[in-house]
Amino acid sequence: MKKIFLTIGFFLFILNIVPAQNSQKTNLSLQVSAAATANRAQLVNYVWTRTIKVFEGGELKLTTVNSMSVGSDGKLVASVVSSTPAKEPKSGILGDKDRKRLNELKGYVENAMTVGQGYIYLSKGKMVDYFENAKITEVDKTINVAGNNVIKTGDQLTMNIAKGTLAYLNQSFKTTLSNKENDPISGTVNYKTFSNGLTGVDNGEMDLLAKNLKLTLSNTNYAKKMH
Repeated sequence: MKKIFLTIGFFLFILNIVPAQNSQKTNLSLQVSAAATANRAQLVNYVWTRTIKVFEGGELKLTTVNSMSVGSDGKLVASVVSSTPAKEPKSGILGDKDRKRLNELKGYVENAMTVGQGYIYLSKGKMVDYFENAKITEVDKTINVAGNNVIKTGDQLTMNIAKGTLAYLNQSFKTTLSNKENDPISGTVNYKTFSNGLTGVDNGEMDLLAKNLKLTLSNTNYAKKMH
């Protein structure tokens, strides 16, 4: 009889712990989301330069430079400054094939960037769901969050957050492209926090294995908008 009471007591103890843990995760997710939203509100006042380099089999194929900002709706706005292939296509009919392939490459990269941004900029609802189902650990001054099935079945997302400020340190993800083949992609983004407390993407990279492509990304020249 004593064993029965002990067993019942153990299960009641577990049942009480689970809601408490979920509540803590939810609170943390809301705090992280609020910190990210506040940071995005600061970024509205800034412009910066984003440079993306596309490598195929280790060989540079394309360099794109964008002027970046955040719109009043909170979404990223990219204005192309230059898009330079490593080798200019030949003129005339001989270059048509190269130009077509270059355009296909640009479209593929844009698709990958769009998918990746979905993981980097989670909505409040997605953030709550992600935290509730993730494994959360603290090491020194860093909070590590690792979970899967965030946006698509089988995907993975890991983020490291600074304890206290809740600023992003880095994020990494594995998922698939939105195409018929569901091509696998993976990416990592590193952040920088400036002396004024503003946090922005510093650099990152993405692997597009199905096409043997690697993207490198760097953000520079963060500056306040001229009014």
